[in-house]
Amino acid sequence: MPEVRVRDLRPDDRQWEREMIAGAQGGTHELARLGEKLDPLQLDGLVAELDGTPAGVAAVQETPGSGLEVVGLFAEPRGAGAGSALLETVRQVAAASGHHRLWLVTTNDNLDAIHFYLRRGLRLARIHHDAVAADRALKPLIPERNPGNGLPIRDLLEFELAGDDLQQPLQTRGFPLVEDLDRLPIETFVHEMAPLFEGGEAFLQHLAELRPFETEEAMLSAAFEAAHGLDEEAKVELVQAHPPIGADPATVSVMSFVEQGYDAEEAEDAAAEEVRRTQLAYEELAMLNELYEQRFGFRYVIFVAGRPKTEIVPLLERALRNDREAELRRAVDDAIYIAGDRLRRLRGLGNEL
Repeated sequence: MPEVRVRDLRPDDRQWEREMIAGAQGGTHELARLGEKLDPLQLDGLVAELDGTPAGVAAVQETPGSGLEVVGLFAEPRGAGAGSALLETVRQVAAASGHHRLWLVTTNDNLDAIHFYLRRGLRLARIHHDAVAADRALKPLIPERNPGNGLPIRDLLEFELAGDDLQQPLQTRGFPLVEDLDRLPIETFVHEMAPLFEGGEAFLQHLAELRPFETEEAMLSAAFEAAHGLDEEAKVELVQAHPPIGADPATVSVMSFVEQGYDAEEAEDAAAEEVRRTQLAYEELAMLNELYEQRFGFRYVIFVAGRPKTEIVPLLERALRNDREAELRRAVDDAIYIAGDRLRRLRGLGNEL
């Protein structure tokens, strides 16, 4: 990984800053939020460098009574650590300057940014419903819909770090807190919950309508209720979101990769006989999966719970003797059990997908 260093923004950075922000915003460097138009080039800022090359900028301002605001945070390339380093440095500045709060806003369609802030411990303070309309009047370049995901751009989500959280270094959170999930707009709730269920949008939209949950136990209980309240097509969609048992490891999600035991199978000290048995199990699973889908019209999903492929084969053979209704009910239940196990592991791991 390249070395990330954060420094104060200098006058000779302004042209680069203009180009960075304009590139991220479709041609303009000016910002509009909460009915106010702002020019980040007139604000204090920080620059993140990757191996000496500018790769991210944060524009900040003091807001009397509200704390230190991150007016804009931009980093490229994404995933290299520049954004996280900038946010942590801004947190340090806010804490050292005696601010009671660090805050920022982003639009409801900006799913990647919302994910980023939730996973770094920021809390959802409030939602400014339909606030983008006033901003669009100031900055007509704001589109009605996100050109990438098609979501309507309408609300501003306000995130914050306050109290003890502001005094502690940022820590990546494995999964958003239930209190935040309870308050997110439906589209962002669906996006954040999707890793637990491999997708299943119709199910997750229905689950969102059952909020607030208040606790993880209540959320999982509501998931069972929501899943079994779906029509058959949506139930099948929920099951089909999961990869087949024994699928190509390169095609499955990070969490499914671990659940299906691919990491253990790659261990260098695996015994030759066990490797042979596993290979035979893969061949049997490929055949049985095809028979299962032909019989039932959806793929075989089971809460693997670390069991090797050789133990799944007889379970799949037994499932082929069930009737379709019973199998769909079992598969839906197992999809929820898988989600509960993923949630538990994410809470324990404390890192991102």
